[in-house]
Formats: sequence, structure tokens, C-alpha cells
Amino acid sequence: MIYLAPLQSYTNLFYIKAFSSHIGGVDKYFTPFYRVAKDGTYSVEKELLAEEGVRIVPQVLCNTAKDLNSFAKCMITRNFDEVNLNMGCPFPMVVNKCLGSGILPHPDLVDEMLSGYFKEGFDIKLSVKLRLGKIDASEFNKILETLNKYPISELIIHPRLGFQKYSGTPDWDTFEEFKDQFNFPVIGNGDLLSNTDVENKSSEHAWVNGWMIGRGLLRNPFLLQGVEYGTLDFYLKMMEFHKSFSDVIKSLDDVKKLNLLKVFWEYPLADTVEGKRLYRKLRKLGSYSDYSEWLTKFKSQFILG
Repeated sequence: MIYLAPLQSYTNLFYIKAFSSHIGGVDKYFTPFYRVAKDGTYSVEKELLAEEGVRIVPQVLCNTAKDLNSFAKCMITRNFDEVNLNMGCPFPMVVNKCLGSGILPHPDLVDEMLSGYFKEGFDIKLSVKLRLGKIDASEFNKILETLNKYPISELIIHPRLGFQKYSGTPDWDTFEEFKDQFNFPVIGNGDLLSNTDVENKSSEHAWVNGWMIGRGLLRNPFLLQGVEYGTLDFYLKMMEFHKSFSDVIKSLDDVKKLNLLKVFWEYPLADTVEGKRLYRKLRKLGSYSDYSEWLTKFKSQFILG
């Protein structure tokens, strides 16, 4: 199984819809996290609805049963069959509020939250995405002991620590040490940037049920098809994908369209000198009317040139 990871701003609903219809090959698409407002409600787009043929999993960032239950109830009304609990976000503004990876040193809070959730008997699955710990991988022992008490549908593990954010390398050795201790399916996540990476990790950790890919698929949406990043074929396919994405967002106002297109091109242009230079020009555009001229430059540089 292959999942598209949730990346704030990048894996928006428009991107998910364009990706699923134009490229596919992904079993689940996870949304960036939703967070409860001061009034206890969630600000959720009206477009966030379960759709036949596209397995979207809404993700929530919370640390209490009250907030988790509220989110689950909201998603049930939108016909979703799974929600995902974020216990891995590494950013300080989240961690310092005991959210994301900030809750990992507090298995008692996790226990209280999950106990309050499962006693309600909601007809919706709960999966969890987390890291090995906030500061030290030893934190994972008690967290796993807590999670194993409950019927979690799936555990997605990014084998880094919260304080690392995305620096260093994932600790796949420690990840492997826990392979016989899970009461639920496990999905691996972290630095899968090529099809070869996925194949190698699948071979090294044959017990894993699937893989979640984030930056790798944003950088090269055709990674699973074996298309090599930076080739002519890659840029031709990016233009076709761009057309599908543009069709999805065509009803939006020009400001929103331009902002979404800037996000769309960021990762695919991030790993070459020419791409970075062209992306800087895109970032500076202040009007959607200038975008067609930028796109002409893109074609001239990467396709016609």
C-alpha cells in the first residue's frame, strides 16, 4: 500500500483531487491536520467530503478526548470511514502546546484521550501518525504500550524524533526493533524520495504493511511510475498534471489560483539550479495575469530548449 503524506499547504484538497484523477497509484490521501477553534468547533472546508474512488483520510491535531470526539462526529456526517490522529508534528508552536510530537512524553494524556474516544463506540476508524519520540526514542516504549490497549486501525511511524524536525536521517534500526510489538498494521514514513527508496525499504522491512510518501511524491508525482526526476519525460508529464490541476482550481479567484500554483510548482522545481531560479521568478509574481508568461518560460527552458 502507498499513502500520500499530509504536508501543510501542499496536499490540499485541490491537489489530492487532481493527483487521484490524473496520476493515481495511491491507496490513501491524508489531509493536513485540522485543529479545533476556541469555540470548540473545526473550521472545515465544505468541499471536504468522502468521495467514491478516492480514499481521503482527514487528519486532526488534538490532545483531548473532547476534541477528538468532536472531530470524529464531524467527519462521520461527511461520510468518512477513518480519521487520523497527528502525534508527530515537530514544529515548536505545536510541540510547546503538548500537541503533535509534544504529547509523546505523556502516555497518560494519550491514554486518557483514547479511552474517552473508544468508549463512545464511533463507527469510524482511528489511525495514528507519530514519531519515535519528542526527545528520545525511549519514549516510544510507553507510548506503544498505551496504543496497544486500543483498537487502533493503523499506526504510521516516521522514525525521527520531534526535535530533529526533518534533519538527520530516519532511525530505521530502532523502527525495526519494535516489529514484533505492534497490535495493528504498521506503515513506514520518512525520506522516501525515489522508487528505489521504496523498493529498498520494502525489502529491508518486509513486515511493514505499506509506505507513506510525502516530499518524494510532491517532488516527483510520477515516482511510482519509474519516471526519472528532471528528464524531458518528467517535465512533459508535469505539464499534463498541471493542466489537470488548473482544471480543478479554475473556478477560484485569481489570487487563490496563483497562490495554489506557486505551491504546486515548489517541489518539482526544487532540485535543479535552473528550476530554483525559475521558481524564484514565480514566487515574485503578484498577478495571475503574469502566470501565462511564466509558464511560457517554463516550457521554453525545460521542454522546447
